[in-house]
Amino acid sequence: MGKPDTVTKEYIRRPDIFADVFNQFLYHGEQVIRPGDLTELDTTEIAVPYGIDNVSVPDQRYRDVTKFLAAMTDGKAAYCILGVENEDKINYAMPVKDGLYDFMQLAKQVSEIARSHKKSENKGRKPSSDEYLSGFWKDDRLYPVVTVVVYYGSGQWDGPLSLKEMYVDCDERLLKYAADYHVNLIAPDRLSDEEIDEFQTNFREVMKYMKYSKDKKKLREVVRNDGRFQSLERQAADVISVVSGTRIQYSGKEAKVDMCLAVEEMMIEGAIHAFQKLNISEGKIVQYIMEEYNRSEEEAEKLIRECEQ
Repeated sequence: MGKPDTVTKEYIRRPDIFADVFNQFLYHGEQVIRPGDLTELDTTEIAVPYGIDNVSVPDQRYRDVTKFLAAMTDGKAAYCILGVENEDKINYAMPVKDGLYDFMQLAKQVSEIARSHKKSENKGRKPSSDEYLSGFWKDDRLYPVVTVVVYYGSGQWDGPLSLKEMYVDCDERLLKYAADYHVNLIAPDRLSDEEIDEFQTNFREVMKYMKYSKDKKKLREVVRNDGRFQSLERQAADVISVVSGTRIQYSGKEAKVDMCLAVEEMMIEGAIHAFQKLNISEGKIVQYIMEEYNRSEEEAEKLIRECEQ
């Protein structure tokens, strides 16, 4: 299926999913950002423009196995999503990393504006000496940059969400003037069910599944009572599989997946392993599966064989 960072990045780069994340985070589900208006930005081209003699210094810090960055614009703002796939990969320096990415995007805009002025030096108005030196004119403006960190883990995010949380204990009068940066975090355990329902795409099901993935009985109840889980798009199911470790059986190339069945099989697998550790006979395990999950004897025996592989 591919590595988690590959699967999740391909999913989040879809304009409908990308827009959905920001529409929920910024506008509580109101459809303000339209997928059709989004244009993808090449994150590998972002550079810090203030190196030696003002020569641009390329920065490839986006290439990281524990996270990915996707960026788009609709001509009104630059939107970025920084993804964290696994709960054991929390970056405790996230406010610094996140802030750096925002300012790199802003720096790229400054560089592009300066280049555009150089291309049109003999056209239009002449810059002042100060404008000429900086390359950025008095009436130039930047697109705001908004970055959201998407955490797929089912556990609690216990990393800092601001620079001030990372500073050593020191005089509050000094901290008043120290730089601060706040991380915009989307994490399943921090979202209420009402907030999750503000998502319009199947990103809703991804977040809801991860929120309850540690409580198998609750997860089964949630999935059973939500019809959207019974016909979930394959790509969303792939994301759930790689970030939660849920083994999902696919038959053929179906575009939709019944997550009710996937959750049941996950629970059955857990029960089989538990019973086998207690040296309970296979006959009793088969009987339990038949009664508890309404499976035939043949299906129960097949599930047991699959667990032993």
